[in-house]
This record gives sequence, structure tokens and C-alpha cells, in this order.
Amino acid sequence: MTTTDAELAARARLEATLLARRQKTARPGIPRLARSGSGDDTVFPASRIQRLMWDLHHEHPGSNTWITVGGVRLHGPLDTTVLARAYAALVDRHEALRTRFRLDERGELLQVVRPVGHRVPLLTADVSPEAVTDSAAAVITEPFDPGEDDLVRLKVLRLSAREHLVVLVLHHAISDLATTQIVIEDLGALYLAFSSGLPSPLPELPVQPGDLAVWQNERLSGPEHRNLVDYWTRRLDGAVPVAPPADGPGGSGPEGRTLRLAVPDDVVAALRELARRHNSTLFMVTLSALHILLARRSGQRDVLVTTPYSYRDRPELGRTVGAFINYLLLRADLSGDPSYLDVLRQVRQHTVADFEHHELPLDDVVSALRRAPAAGRRDLTRVLFTEESDPDVGLDIGPGLRAEPAVDLPWDRAERDLALRVTSGASGTDIIVTHRTAAYTPERAHDIAADYRTLLTRIAGDPTFRVFGPRDTP
Repeated sequence: MTTTDAELAARARLEATLLARRQKTARPGIPRLARSGSGDDTVFPASRIQRLMWDLHHEHPGSNTWITVGGVRLHGPLDTTVLARAYAALVDRHEALRTRFRLDERGELLQVVRPVGHRVPLLTADVSPEAVTDSAAAVITEPFDPGEDDLVRLKVLRLSAREHLVVLVLHHAISDLATTQIVIEDLGALYLAFSSGLPSPLPELPVQPGDLAVWQNERLSGPEHRNLVDYWTRRLDGAVPVAPPADGPGGSGPEGRTLRLAVPDDVVAALRELARRHNSTLFMVTLSALHILLARRSGQRDVLVTTPYSYRDRPELGRTVGAFINYLLLRADLSGDPSYLDVLRQVRQHTVADFEHHELPLDDVVSALRRAPAAGRRDLTRVLFTEESDPDVGLDIGPGLRAEPAVDLPWDRAERDLALRVTSGASGTDIIVTHRTAAYTPERAHDIAADYRTLLTRIAGDPTFRVFGPRDTP
């Protein structure tokens, strides 16, 4: 799955100090706005992340690059009539699944929410086991048009009466990584209720993406915007993008590949204990390792990494489908002769402050740094990092019906030159590297992932080592 995104449900576990500060400060809720009458569209301004995704989509409109993807394998008898009813209820519940976008006469992007009762078709097809991979790829790669199309696609690939692959694709303008888990869990709950003759068990959602967009845009039109610009201008002054030396020119082409390496359980356990001892998080521990890897491979001591920040720490948004993220630029200074623990302390300190100033949209940061929007965005976000939990979809969703995650969906797109994710799930922890084929060969990408795993193993064994010791000099 892409993302970007992020968790973002799991990655909304901010570090303990930041959470403690937030808990001591009462935050006003996001108000729910009035909707149009029955049968009419409701129009809201687009959020800043939706504007970004609109722009990114139109850089390569014929390529389904900016999407989130999920899938489940269903074992047991599936009633597609009940599933279609559950899917219709899901679309009624989440306004994002009924949203498309358009520009107004001034060129401002709007989100247009179709009324309750708008139907998004549930797609089905019979496929052979030999053809299922190609069939899933066709579902994923079919482009969306955010100005015309429904921006969610759910297709059931029937391999037999008791074996199905369900493929979920959502445009990134209406989704983040947590969205796939929410959709799958809500759909499972609705299917279980309807197959038992019961009504929907799901409570009404407090707010929807349109409410967040209005609230967020109002906050960014006040004096706080200036404070945010000042913070990020100081924080990123003189920052130079960094990435491992490439094998090709890179660029904005979407063709990519993904590889996965497992991290031993004992290494992960030691890293979690290290985070606990140093009042940190696994995100900070693994981010520090990536800063070191990039510095070693590039020879550059001033390192910049992009990460998605989730707004889902706000309780109103926890179970709502939508794109509730921003992209933050996290900088580390590895000059001098730091130990790994020195880097971790610095990353912890900066991450707390950066997360507290998370609301400035990426494009505003790019503008404040006096860079051209598209080129500056590509240049500054060449490397993305997340540490997250994969959605747990091992659910009983009906009589004799069991779901398990499909982690091997075919995907050959990359949103940037290099993205490295550390994901934890029921089957263990993996390093997942997605790269543009125009920038890195598969062999180079594997070397990067393997070096990163080796570095995590060394940190787990003894985190006191010097980052640029004799055998570690780039």
C-alpha cells in the first residue's frame, strides 16, 4: 500500500512528552456544519492536503500514483448481496466516499459531497488463481479522475465459492493509511450485522472532511499562520535535500518497485526497550537510524527526511474516512563526532517541537523557503520515512467467514525517489522500501534496506557507538 500516509492511525501515537502537553491543554472541538437539503450536493472548500493531492494528481493524471491501497483475503462463503448492502451503508456513512472535486470561477478547489443515497457500485469478477495478480493490478492501476469519478473502488475477485480477494483503492485526496483499516473494519461490522438481520451497529460520526477543511482553513488565516511560518523558516534555513547516491536521474516519473525485509523480533524488542529507557518512541529510534544511514551514504551531515503527520490524534477524526495528514520536514545535524544516543536525543527534542508546529501545510513551507511549488516540493521530499502498524484485519465478519490482510498486492508506482517504512503487524516487523526505478536499481534499493537493517541490529546491541567511527565513515 502507498502512502504515504503514513500512519497514521498508529503513527498518531506521538511521543510521551508531546501527548502529556496536549492533555493538559483543552483543545476546542471541530464544529459540525450544516448540510444541504435532501437530494442536493453539499459544497465545502478543499482542505490543504486535498489541494496538494489535486496538484500532485495533475502532474501525472493518467497514472494512479497518489492512492491508498488495501486488500483482504476472505475464506468461507461470501454473500455478495449482503456485501453490496453493507457497502452502500458504508458510502452513506462516510462523506469522503461520496466526494469529488471541482474548481470554482476563481480557481479555488472545492469538495463536492453527493447526498446520502449516492451509490458507488460494488465490482465483482470471477478469476482463476493464475489470473488473480493481473486482475488485482488492473483494479489498482485504473486511473481516477478526481473531478468526475467516485474516488473509491472496491472489487471482489472470486477465486472459488469459498475464496475471494477484495481489493480496495482510494484516491489520496480522500484517504490516508488509516482509512484502509477504517473501511475494512466498518464494512466487516456492517456485513456481520446485516447478515444477522440486525441494523447498523456504527454510531454517527461527529465530523466529516468538509468540517475539518473549514476549521483548518480558518485557523490558517489567523496570526498563528505567521508563527508557524517563522518557526519552519528558522528550522529549515539552509537545509539541503539529501538522498543516497542514485543510479539514475530520478525525477517525477511514477514507475517504481517495492521490496520488504524482515527485522528479527529480538532486535525490535531491544529497540522498543531503548525507546522506553530514553523517554522516546520507536518512531524516533528508527528515524535516528535513517538520518545516520543517509549521512553515511551521502557524505552530508545535514539531513532532511519527510514524514506524514496524522491529525487522527483528535478524537473527532479517529473513525472517519478522509485525508487527515500533513507532510513534515524533519532535519538532523550530524556534524562533529556524535554517538547514536546523541543523535537520538537531538531527534527527540526536534520531533517534539516539529510535531507541535505540524499545522503549516507543506506547500506553505516550500513557499516560505522561496522555492518553486512543484520543483521545491519534489526536491525537499525526495526521501520519506514512516514507522507504523499495519492494519489488523484478522476479523470474523460472518458465519464461517474469515478475513486476513493481503500484503502482497501488485504495485509498481512510487510517489518519490525513496520511501522507507518500518511496519509492525501480527507477522512481525518489516522494512519496506519503495523506490523510483529512474533513481535506484532494485539491487541498490536492496542494499539500502539491508544496510538499514544492519544498523538497527547494531543499535539494538549497543547504542553508544560513534556514528562516524573508523568503520562507519561514508
